[in-house]
Amino acid sequence: MSSDDIYLALLEIFVLITAAQGLKVTSRKARIPPLIMELLTGLILSPFALGSVINSITGYQIFTINSYLILFSEFSVILLIFASGLEHGFKSLRTSGGLASMAATAGAVLPFVGVFFYMSRFVSFDVAILMGAATGATSLAAVASIIEGEKLENERYVKITLSAAAIDDVVAFIILSISLALIDTRGLTFFDVFKLTLTVVISWLIIFFASVFIIPRIISIVSDSLVVDVSLLILFILVTIMITLGFSPIIAAFIAGVAIAESRKAERIRGMVRTMIGIFGSIFFISIGAQTDIFTFMSPNVLIQGSIITVLAIVLKFVGIYPFAYLYNKDPKRALASSLGMIPRGEMGLVISSIAFSSGIFDQADLSEIILMSLATTVIGAVAFERSARNIMKTQAT
Repeated sequence: MSSDDIYLALLEIFVLITAAQGLKVTSRKARIPPLIMELLTGLILSPFALGSVINSITGYQIFTINSYLILFSEFSVILLIFASGLEHGFKSLRTSGGLASMAATAGAVLPFVGVFFYMSRFVSFDVAILMGAATGATSLAAVASIIEGEKLENERYVKITLSAAAIDDVVAFIILSISLALIDTRGLTFFDVFKLTLTVVISWLIIFFASVFIIPRIISIVSDSLVVDVSLLILFILVTIMITLGFSPIIAAFIAGVAIAESRKAERIRGMVRTMIGIFGSIFFISIGAQTDIFTFMSPNVLIQGSIITVLAIVLKFVGIYPFAYLYNKDPKRALASSLGMIPRGEMGLVISSIAFSSGIFDQADLSEIILMSLATTVIGAVAFERSARNIMKTQAT
């Protein structure tokens, strides 16, 4: 790449970030989740859509899928998952309770299994299993945003929603690890699959608990002036170790975040990460949109298959959550609200689809179907949860 190409790539990145921020500001009153506006920014300004028109008019290749955009995107996703781990912390995972843990597990596993078996009729094993994995995890950011907007933080029925959303990230990471391991090993018997699954889960848990035990102690002896630098160094050392062991780098980022959250200096690190996410956090979702061919996205087959995947993702998540939400709330309306709050997908599904697309497992149609599912479940889940919460508040008022 020449120096001109580098400056054009940087111009593209900051035009995309600015456009996304502008759309998010204008949509704030409508309470549209930021993730949706970031994806739409990428779709509209992609080299498959308006971006190509701008390139033709200016005579410069401003909007392209280049190595710098991909680099910033990968850095962005590591930051986002690291921040998710920092917000969860091991304490919140440990105190989530049995019902929240069972709800999270059932709510992640059922969509994974259902979508996998449905899609295996149409696509390869590799595509089907990663599509299933992409539908498992709830978007904790979307759920937390709705709860904050409606001032529901102190409502009992939202506590199981937040706890389950935190736990199901862990379940989704384990599902992803197992899925990637199964892709790498073919022709296995049922016993081999069971043994591999057990090995992955045990390895994951050993690394997780070892990190939670060791990393906070390292952070505690580091001076305040170096704590931010050392935390990022630990993050990327753990990423390198996990990649060497065959795990996804996003799993390492989550574990590093959870472990560092146990340190006494965690709040200082959270402040740094929030600042970095404020600048670079949107790039991942924008780049996913930018890599999607809008004409493929709007094709009848993608719209039909994406809609079916969306229905499966919504119904199976609800079926997995509701029984445990009812046992927790002892009230059908509150159990309904708790379950609806788990419907939005987002970060994890898009991260998994990005991994699959960049590795050549997903094609444009597969990527488009998961983006459609993420957009639809986020909108449907947000609207349904908000209305359910307002009905409960009206009942309380009378």
